[in-house]
Amino acid sequence: MRRLTRLHREDDGVAMVIAMMVVFVVVLLSIVIFDLSIHNTQQAAYDRKRVTSVAAAESGIDRAWNLVQFTRPEDLPCTESASLGTAPGPAGFDITYTWYDAAGDPMPCTGAGRPSQENLPSSVLVTSVGETIDSVPRTMQAYMTLAPTFGGFDAAIISVTNTIFNNNFTVTGGTSNNGDVYITDGDLIVTNTPNIYGNVYVPNGGVAMTNNNQIIGNLWANEAISIENPASVTGDVTTSTGTLSGTGAIGGDARAGSTIAASLNVGGSEYPSSPQGPPPSKAFPLLCYDAIPDVCGALPWTDYTRTTVTTCGQAQAFLDAVPGGKQLLWIPSGCADLAVGNNDVINFAEDLAIMTNGKITMANRNDWNGAAGKNLYFIANYRQGLNCSTGDYNISTGNNSNFLNASVMFYSPCTVTLNNQNDFSGQVMANTVTINNHFTLNATPVLVPGAGDVAGFDQSIVYLREVVN
Repeated sequence: MRRLTRLHREDDGVAMVIAMMVVFVVVLLSIVIFDLSIHNTQQAAYDRKRVTSVAAAESGIDRAWNLVQFTRPEDLPCTESASLGTAPGPAGFDITYTWYDAAGDPMPCTGAGRPSQENLPSSVLVTSVGETIDSVPRTMQAYMTLAPTFGGFDAAIISVTNTIFNNNFTVTGGTSNNGDVYITDGDLIVTNTPNIYGNVYVPNGGVAMTNNNQIIGNLWANEAISIENPASVTGDVTTSTGTLSGTGAIGGDARAGSTIAASLNVGGSEYPSSPQGPPPSKAFPLLCYDAIPDVCGALPWTDYTRTTVTTCGQAQAFLDAVPGGKQLLWIPSGCADLAVGNNDVINFAEDLAIMTNGKITMANRNDWNGAAGKNLYFIANYRQGLNCSTGDYNISTGNNSNFLNASVMFYSPCTVTLNNQNDFSGQVMANTVTINNHFTLNATPVLVPGAGDVAGFDQSIVYLREVVN
């Protein structure tokens, strides 16, 4: 009996040991599960940050796509940064642009090598680094080839030489007072009663305004400006180097490189003896049918059906029955003067371009009937060494020429003359612009294929990839 009792006493505490072991195992499992839970939570948080960073990097690529599409070449950036919203967490992106020329060589982003209207990039590598607030960066790259898109010429009238506006006409803006006029070389003399709803720039000459004419905008010339009553300018008037004189009215501020006459009626502030650089200018466009090396490229007209004629009779027959689709009528020789006769009616359903090595003359009363949103081009081909005094490369309209349901571009390296009762929407560009009575130009940019300022770039993605950091 005692022996059995003794054996039973040797088992004392076993249950406690087993219990402690169970507790230890449970605690150990709890620690493992807790550690695994923490790890999974941290990994989930990291994955969320990673996804957020990738999304931010992709936002940078999208931003680059949009910017390149609608940015002029001289404004293309080297780098960009942006912060995004706070949900699901704060994030942002840093973009680096590497521009390449036609040879595939990188272009400097600053200095003389910066992209410009004359030095266009052919491709770009966009590197976008997306990052959360606590540094989980991810990188996306896109390589895109670029093709320039053109935005037309930003002016109602571009004239090169000394210009005289001496009759009753009106230049209006398309949607606002943006019927801007540039006289790129020489002076501007304004008489009689023209009204210009836009800014007037004379970067290499002066301005004289007499009689009842008005500029509803700003006037800026490099040399002296004279405004005689009742002539007026509703906006600011600036002469960069000369005097500001006369008895007329200035609605805004008056600035002069020299003196400002006390006889002027100035509504704003006066800043005499304030010389500055010349006003903005516009390069006179060179519209060439065939390329001239180092001067101008050939206009592409890629979407147009080209018809070449060698006699005026053939040209007239074409205009009497213009085919469907976009059409280009090219007159290289054989018709020195395309004369559009009295009461001629020309109908066209798509864009119509007439380009000639001669001149275009319109007699009284002819109608050009287009379709809404279409363009009509009258272009005397640019060539070097032309003798404009012969009049062989001019474009002139007759009285009561009507241009309906189309935007019109008149272009000549010599003279464009717009006669009485010629109301239209479009632009006029010539070495000399002559405007006669009762004329209204509603300024509307007319896109010439392959010409004008580069407004942005069409892009084709070669590859889009994530780069492992």
